[in-house]
Amino acid sequence: MAANRDSSSHPARKRMLRTKQTERAAVNATRAFLESHECVVQEVDTGNDYGKDLLVDLTEGLEVTGESIAVQVKGGASFFRSGNWGIPAKSVDLRLWLDSSIPIFGFVHDPATNEIHWMNLSAYVREDMVAHREFRPTRKSTHGAANELTGHFVDFPKKQVLTHETWPYFRESARTYLARSGGHALLNLIDVDPWKQEAAVEDCFALGRGDARALLMVRRLIERLPGQALCLAVRVLSHCISHPDIFWHEGNWIPQNIRKSVASTFSWTPQEIFHMIREVDSQDEEGKWQRGSSGQCLFLLLLKEKELTAKLPEAVQMACSADETQVAVIMLYLLQYCMATDSKPKEKLLEAVEEIVDANPKLAGEILTWELHGIIVEHGWADIF
Repeated sequence: MAANRDSSSHPARKRMLRTKQTERAAVNATRAFLESHECVVQEVDTGNDYGKDLLVDLTEGLEVTGESIAVQVKGGASFFRSGNWGIPAKSVDLRLWLDSSIPIFGFVHDPATNEIHWMNLSAYVREDMVAHREFRPTRKSTHGAANELTGHFVDFPKKQVLTHETWPYFRESARTYLARSGGHALLNLIDVDPWKQEAAVEDCFALGRGDARALLMVRRLIERLPGQALCLAVRVLSHCISHPDIFWHEGNWIPQNIRKSVASTFSWTPQEIFHMIREVDSQDEEGKWQRGSSGQCLFLLLLKEKELTAKLPEAVQMACSADETQVAVIMLYLLQYCMATDSKPKEKLLEAVEEIVDANPKLAGEILTWELHGIIVEHGWADIF
């Protein structure tokens, strides 16, 4: 009869115990750190583990702010790979980070140094992962939603270490993301504060890299954006079309399916055309109608409109009625450029320009109108770039 053996001496059992101890130490260290900064921490029952180890309420001056995050905690040297701390994620993990009603942050505890490395996992999936993986394609197919959530090791940013000195940065980062992901970004697009509108456009660009609806909202509310917010929106939306002067990199890349979805809405009304050109022209931006400018981005967006030459005369009339004759002249330049690219002879260009000037006498008093007329006579057309 075989002798009884102590199951705790089995190698697999020892490894399991060490893993549990390491995980417990990581949770304890993380909880102690958060509570030292007055956070309200609720530990999730391990029997109901669903990828969230801690639920954390942020505070300000000992008062609960109502801002809550979830934390997934890992610990031990096994989470240090190829020079980076991180978390191995299965498809189900990525889906959880994507769909969670509150943002999930990843914390990895280094037992050797007691350092806690962190990353916003929800932001990674929602804003970065799809665009990043398309910009740098792997050997695996990246087509389709299933492949977009293919499991992989998620590297944490090297400099994101949670210490008492870096706590204010972490707290502000969490709050900023909560505001952005909680719907405030979309609501602030129609705020009366121009600065909030600009910030909302920037947030929508970040969100839109993983969810086309954020960029579609910017497009739908284009007439509600003034000045700098409008210029920023134009630059953001121009990332959805071919742009010869954007230096593409993984930080500004938008996936093709999202670009296509947003670009399909680039059919502009005469009122939108007038509004966008007026707002860009009103800004004190050096070379605002040259290459690399907000003006170039706007022209490229407008040129996506198939009926642009038919809509520009009405937009010109709107501009003249509002005593925005310089804006109207810019539209004349755009009109003749469209006709020239359609291989219309200069006689047709002159005829179209003269017809609009006759219908809007205010244009006859603009020097730029006659400069355009002279350029067409001498060169056949005027380039807008």
